[in-house]
Amino acid sequence: MRPGAFIIFSILLSVPISAQNRDSYLKELYDGHHWFALRKEASGPDTPPFYKAAVQTAFNDPLAEKSLTTLISSTGGAEERFEARELLIGIYFRTGRYREASAEAQAMIGERPDAADVKNFMPTLEVLRTYPDQAVTSRHPRQVNIDFEDGNIVLPVRVNGVSANYIFDNGFSTSGMSEAEARRLGLQVREVTTTLDTMNGTAVKIRIAVAGSLDVGGVRLSNVAFYVLPDGQPPFNSLRPGRQGILGLPVILAMQRFSWDTEKHTFTILTSQLSGASEPINMALDGTSVFAQVLFHHEPVDFSLDTGAQKTVLYPAFDRAFPTLKSSGSSETHRLTGVGGSSAVDSLSLSSLTLNVGHKDVVLSPAHLLLKNNNSTSSWFAGNLSMDLLNQGRTVTIDFNQMSLSLQ
Repeated sequence: MRPGAFIIFSILLSVPISAQNRDSYLKELYDGHHWFALRKEASGPDTPPFYKAAVQTAFNDPLAEKSLTTLISSTGGAEERFEARELLIGIYFRTGRYREASAEAQAMIGERPDAADVKNFMPTLEVLRTYPDQAVTSRHPRQVNIDFEDGNIVLPVRVNGVSANYIFDNGFSTSGMSEAEARRLGLQVREVTTTLDTMNGTAVKIRIAVAGSLDVGGVRLSNVAFYVLPDGQPPFNSLRPGRQGILGLPVILAMQRFSWDTEKHTFTILTSQLSGASEPINMALDGTSVFAQVLFHHEPVDFSLDTGAQKTVLYPAFDRAFPTLKSSGSSETHRLTGVGGSSAVDSLSLSSLTLNVGHKDVVLSPAHLLLKNNNSTSSWFAGNLSMDLLNQGRTVTIDFNQMSLSLQ
């Protein structure tokens, strides 16, 4: 799979579109994951159907699946058909439709046997496809009390009727738990010959379990998949029994629209659009990644959105976009800690940066600018937007129907 996000470089935007071949320009935006720019450029009636479908996919348009399946069944080119299948896999996997994801992956391998990314992903899909799809079986949204674990939201849940408290982490492509937690819940754990790519670049061996039911915030889900990780992996090695779990992207997307209050320590799954105008679109989806467009010096930059990370970091793409910042930084070695453990990365420490996140100015102090990419996806991002900045708002609202993030 090809997760990722983008940053729009000023040099790219300074070139008039009229001076370029339109199809080549659209392809450049697509290949670079420049979804916001592609959305703007693909609005015209002369836009090829593939790019319209790609934009629908990135911005969670319900028409995306139909558009992609139409492209696949058409007489279009093999490259577009292959890319359309990849986009479909992203839709299916992040919504827990693993049988359909597996079928598309098999078709991709049939068309391109050397597709290494898809082949590496197949062992996971081969296990998950044996289970029914994840589904919402009831929805009675309500407010729940939460607490914070090192800055992360911890939500009360019931898994197969057993009470637990799990970290809220959209950065996890599937929900996760420790081996000990799987035993506590009595889940059947399946072997899989694959590893999890983590934030600090370490590959972690996983197994897979599927819970028959999961209740969270008044929403009940069936057939929820979990990666099962060794007990010694962070953060599980520092958490008490009953708290060694992570709610990942498929569960979070099923919530659709929610907010949390950092002062009252409450979390609410929202039932309908708030009164008044809709929030501007500032989020997008790419595979199993979520990213948010923020502003720095009034310029849009795009970060991965990661509610499971405590500290925001800047990636080399941020330095390339704003090269004058480097002169004010001091050299350091910054330590990244996540599910894969810890790693030290050469970086610069900047005293303070102000970003506008969700229409609110927030301060990153100090700001750690990594001098090299720390995993297989970070080259696409300007940085990783984490809970230290999100929680500077009293209330944070995320709406996957409107694709908006707002802080108040």
